[in-house]
Amino acid sequence: MTRIPAILGAAAALCLGAGLSAVLPDRAGAQSCSEIRFARGASSGEVSGRVAEGEALCYSFGTGSGQTARLQLFGSRNTCFAVLGVVDCQEDFSFRTQAGTYEVYVAPLFRTATYETFTLRLTIN
Repeated sequence: MTRIPAILGAAAALCLGAGLSAVLPDRAGAQSCSEIRFARGASSGEVSGRVAEGEALCYSFGTGSGQTARLQLFGSRNTCFAVLGVVDCQEDFSFRTQAGTYEVYVAPLFRTATYETFTLRLTIN
C-alpha cells in the first residue's frame, strides 16, 4: 500500500471535485503495482483488497490497441478507482485502449475510521 499524507486525504474528502488524483502518489515515489491476471481463456479478472484513509492500492494491466476495457468496483460505497492518465474517481468505467500498460489506483473517497474492502473487476474485449 502507498501511504498518502493526511493532508491530501483530508483535501480529497473535503473536495470531491479534486477527485482521487488528490490522494495518488506522485510518479517519482510510485509503488509497484500488482498485476490483474486472467484465468486461461477468460476475458475478465478480479482482485480484492482493503484500504484505509490516506492509502491507495495500485493494480496494473496490459492491453492491445483498440480493445475495450471495463473496470467495476464492488463491495464498498466509499471507494473509487482512478486509471492513471484516463479517468478519475469512478466505480464503473469503460474505455478504448492504446497498446501498453495501465495503472489503476483504488482508495477511500471520504474519511473512514476503518478499512474499506472492495473487489475490482477488469473485463477486456
